[in-house]
Amino acid sequence: MTPATKGGGVRPPREIVLTREIAAPRALLFRLWTEPQHLMRWWGPQNMTAPSVSVDLKEGGVWRHCILTPEGKEYWSHGRYLEIVPPERLVFTFAWENQEGRPEHPMQVTVEFHELGEKTRLVFRKVELPDDTELRLQTGGWEQALDKYVAYAEATSREG
Repeated sequence: MTPATKGGGVRPPREIVLTREIAAPRALLFRLWTEPQHLMRWWGPQNMTAPSVSVDLKEGGVWRHCILTPEGKEYWSHGRYLEIVPPERLVFTFAWENQEGRPEHPMQVTVEFHELGEKTRLVFRKVELPDDTELRLQTGGWEQALDKYVAYAEATSREG
């Protein structure tokens, strides 16, 4: 169902689409999205860390991550894996948790990995953001997280 606008028209769902070309093989890039020891190294915006990451990597399996601000504030999110096609595609739900640990507005993330010779193009898509403020904040946060991811992926690839 597509949301209606005030004027009676149809508003397309709020969506983030980000791409990165990364000097690393896609099999490695897929692992960096799905293995906790790697997710802890890059998940979250630039000034945040990911002290807790859990992954049950199977279709229907759940994930839950915490990002921590420099001031010590925790932001928890979780979801369920909908589609896992190594090393090409990963689809999962995403919801921030409220103070009681219950999910807020559910969203869906799709991450695709496309071979480009020696590089890989990552396409990140997040849909059904609840409002324009959340769209703006999450776009900035994911841009920073993907910048961390690219730096970590390229360093990991060089190390072999």
